[in-house]
Amino acid sequence: MSVPENNNQRRTLWQWIHFITPYIYSTGIVVIIGWMLCASVINGIETVKSQSWRGIFLPATENSHSDSQSWVNVIAHAIIDSNLNNIIFRGLFLLIIWVLLFLIIPVAFTRLKRFKLFNFEFEVEDKEQAAIQTVEINGGKAKLMAYLSSDDAAGKLFDFLEGTVINYQEALLYFLDEIQLGYRQHFNASFSYMVVKDGYPEQIEDLVEESRELGEAVLKNKTDNDNLLKKNYLVYYFCFENYNFTTVLSSYQHQFDIFDKYLIELLHNIINKNVENIENIVALTSPDEEEELA
Repeated sequence: MSVPENNNQRRTLWQWIHFITPYIYSTGIVVIIGWMLCASVINGIETVKSQSWRGIFLPATENSHSDSQSWVNVIAHAIIDSNLNNIIFRGLFLLIIWVLLFLIIPVAFTRLKRFKLFNFEFEVEDKEQAAIQTVEINGGKAKLMAYLSSDDAAGKLFDFLEGTVINYQEALLYFLDEIQLGYRQHFNASFSYMVVKDGYPEQIEDLVEESRELGEAVLKNKTDNDNLLKKNYLVYYFCFENYNFTTVLSSYQHQFDIFDKYLIELLHNIINKNVENIENIVALTSPDEEEELA
């Protein structure tokens, strides 16, 4: 059994392009080198057929150049007239064009500052700006923690009051929606979530067991964050009124950190505490309770 999950996370076209670019790059290099090898083999076979094996090691040259030509011209003509040399030079030229293509195109789509390649100077992103952005993101997560601890967040729980009991699962989903929206709008980070009671997905079983043993949230980020076929995970195993639940956050691009871990733990702890307090207050002030006290 699981609470309906929120999985509105989408991998964008640019993410897919960024993901498949290394494969296209590698495939192009393999194709060019493969063409060079095949062309060289075919050229060798044709040479053997027409001139025997001696033609490979001692290619026949016609004395078509006048004696007045310089030795430089003679060497140049010998190189140019060789089919094997033409194959090698053409392959090297294609490799250079292919490599430059993948070096120049990303420059047009990336914020750069002072990047120098040979005699060319580009701009690369300032590390200080990246550090400032990290501080701003962590500061935003701290604000989310402050909001969850506020009276406004506690007051929201009354919207999920059913008689004298608060619908815990609906309240948890509401705040997870709030966090998800905040991440997407302010941090440009997206994630999906689900709250599972049993039947855990195979890829998170170890994380669920680790969270249960440690009593805290655990996270696992993929080694290559550009791999769109795998996800980063943040898992928190918790108990509520003798029921065991697991909150699972997953993302293709956002790498979870210690602030995300503390935020999810804080969310569950505050909801547990506020739900207990509100239900006690409602129970004490309900008509049935007042009649019993009378």
